[in-house]
Amino acid sequence: MKQKKKVKLSASLEDYLEAIYLICKEDGEARSKKIKEHLQVSGPSVTEALQLLAGKGLVNYVPYERITLTPEGNEIARDVLHRHETLRDFFIDVLGIDAKLADEGACKMEHVASANIIDRMVNYTKYLKIECKGHGCDKVNCFGDYLKEKRRKA
Repeated sequence: MKQKKKVKLSASLEDYLEAIYLICKEDGEARSKKIKEHLQVSGPSVTEALQLLAGKGLVNYVPYERITLTPEGNEIARDVLHRHETLRDFFIDVLGIDAKLADEGACKMEHVASANIIDRMVNYTKYLKIECKGHGCDKVNCFGDYLKEKRRKA
């Protein structure tokens, strides 16, 4: 059985796939202008990225037409989004980081965090939900209390 070769993508191209996925989910299709607005990039940058992604078989792209993801592009985009959401939620729910800062950090880290790290973060968050419930606190307060105690002792 032939194994599928994993496509290597830059962080920027992963961001384009994620943006196309989110726009298609919201609007049913993506257009260059909407991608440009979503990522806050120039029109020529969008065109270049779409050509690269089309060349890798990840998007269906013809100039001035709607843009969609191929099945492989959809799979990669969903994985990038999963990593982003997991990191963001971990930063907010477990570490108590401000939502805007958490989202910015997740956007940067989503491109380097492995599936094993993401899975471990998901399981740790689930563990905290169960463990902290038994102590009558939520996970952020548990960690917040720990930090306060640590500062008090310092």
